[in-house]
Amino acid sequence: MSHHWLSEAVVDFLRGPLYINPLMAFIDEKCLIFTPEDENKLEYTVVHDQFKKLVDELLTDFLAELGVSPETFFDIVSSEQNQDKLTSFVVQTILTVDDFLMFKAMMVKRNVDLTNQVLAAVGELQDLAVAVDPSAASIISKA
Repeated sequence: MSHHWLSEAVVDFLRGPLYINPLMAFIDEKCLIFTPEDENKLEYTVVHDQFKKLVDELLTDFLAELGVSPETFFDIVSSEQNQDKLTSFVVQTILTVDDFLMFKAMMVKRNVDLTNQVLAAVGELQDLAVAVDPSAASIISKA
């Protein structure tokens, strides 16, 4: 019996706002402690465990709405992952959640991206301040 519909539903969920928005909120909130250093701090592991728990809860709740238990989902995905590209995508997406190094790289990248956005916004504000009041340039350069 084909369970292709289940793979399609999960893919749509994994790409949709009910999954993406809580994950992005978590990532944006927690990424600030992640730095590009090689050292892995203990707090990184704690945050990674929280992330895995969040993903598990989101997926489990979604499956419950479909009337599918996590065990049934696991059995279906395990049996069909080599026969169905969609199911393979689902498996790979879920398995990458457990990969600490991929998680850390994602968090470091997001921290850098947010930092760059803030620096760009500060630069724009400084430019605007100078445009409005040229004497602000001397104040800004001293800061």
